[in-house]
Amino acid sequence: MNRFANILYRPTENHIGVIYRFGRFHRFVSPDRLVFTIPWIEEVDNETRLDMRTSQISLSDVYTSEKVAVNIDFKVFYFVDLRKADESRRLQVLRFPTDNAWDEIVRTAVNDVARNRVFIAKSFNELNSKDGRAYLKMALSSEVAERVRGFGIFINPRFGVNIADLQPNEEFRKALMEESAASTVGSAAMSRLIPLLDRIREQNQEKAVYMLIMQIASAVAKNGTVPDVIFPNPEEYPSGGIVRDVSQGSIIPKYPPSNKRPKSVAGD
Repeated sequence: MNRFANILYRPTENHIGVIYRFGRFHRFVSPDRLVFTIPWIEEVDNETRLDMRTSQISLSDVYTSEKVAVNIDFKVFYFVDLRKADESRRLQVLRFPTDNAWDEIVRTAVNDVARNRVFIAKSFNELNSKDGRAYLKMALSSEVAERVRGFGIFINPRFGVNIADLQPNEEFRKALMEESAASTVGSAAMSRLIPLLDRIREQNQEKAVYMLIMQIASAVAKNGTVPDVIFPNPEEYPSGGIVRDVSQGSIIPKYPPSNKRPKSVAGD
């Protein structure tokens, strides 16, 4: 702040000065402008810088359209010009106690727009792509810029809000890892079963069933657990146990309809 004999005033470089008269707002003074002030009647209340400001914002558990929770890091570029604030908000912004107030307004706007407008409109796969990132930058920048303009805060509506990082939250990442691991284990198990299935197809059905039973017995002896294989209740077997259907050459019995619940090897 530059004062000369308490009569002349020039704002600090790249700052806007605010002059009050009789304790009420009177006028703004633009940068590098030298003006006269009336001693004891006018006073310079404060100065606000015009240079670019940045805000680092991290949000967690922001939900997409299919309820996937994501964590996002933003970097927002903006500047403040009190001269362009809405008249209805002018007195409010002039009385902000510190520069942190501008940062809080930007943070609040980004949080609200991201959670309730932008991310909820698309799926995670749509957002986590090249086109999705471009959509996020444009949508967030334009909506946040519109939201804060009345406070004299200006954000480029095309690229003022940038996505520094976008990741699903820890629980969703863990679920994806478990799904991938389960798929890998399942594929490995199936690859081990293929030779057995090929051998079963090569045998007649009686030998195939015998081979399958022996394989199950071997697995039980090795692992100590009984697989939960579902069988009909004993009373549902036809009289005489398993019989051969001569016309079909099959040893698989045909069971009459029953409403009783089958039991497993484990007894449930």
